[in-house]
Amino acid sequence: MVAKKICIIGDFAVGKSSLVRRFVFDEFDTNYQATLGVNIYKYGTVIKDSGGQSIEMDQMLWDIEGKPEPDESYRTYLAGSAGALIVGDITREGAIDSLINHGRFYETCRPGRPIVFVLNKADLLDTNAQGPDSGSLVAAFGEPYLVTSAKTGSAVVKAFDQLARRIVTVGA
Repeated sequence: MVAKKICIIGDFAVGKSSLVRRFVFDEFDTNYQATLGVNIYKYGTVIKDSGGQSIEMDQMLWDIEGKPEPDESYRTYLAGSAGALIVGDITREGAIDSLINHGRFYETCRPGRPIVFVLNKADLLDTNAQGPDSGSLVAAFGEPYLVTSAKTGSAVVKAFDQLARRIVTVGA
């Protein structure tokens, strides 16, 4: 059994806590309460490494308060983390810039650690609407974002599982 610290970061009110609660408890609460500081959750899972070996992992999920600009207090929260889920709100202007900003900050604190980017709140988009262009995110980090909905559960498990697999792959 391995335990890995995973940080969930992003701007204020993008759905970080809702994503964690959907993943850990399979629930969604419409009553919003801002996270002050950090809330920590534990989730046990089994991940296959690149050789097909099963690895039991306790994901210690650090749901960190949202800030538009990460500051020095974030460094303390991010210390020792094996990876990060960086969350934005797909309905907000500048969502990609926010992901890039938080991603760059995370990389300065934890270089080489895996990152998965998600744009949450897909349930609030019109059915024919497209998410923002991911070109600048791909240019900065080599990968696009996943579209999630904590409300419906869409792609939530996929995002956390993808991050856990990357952590195992790089040995973070």
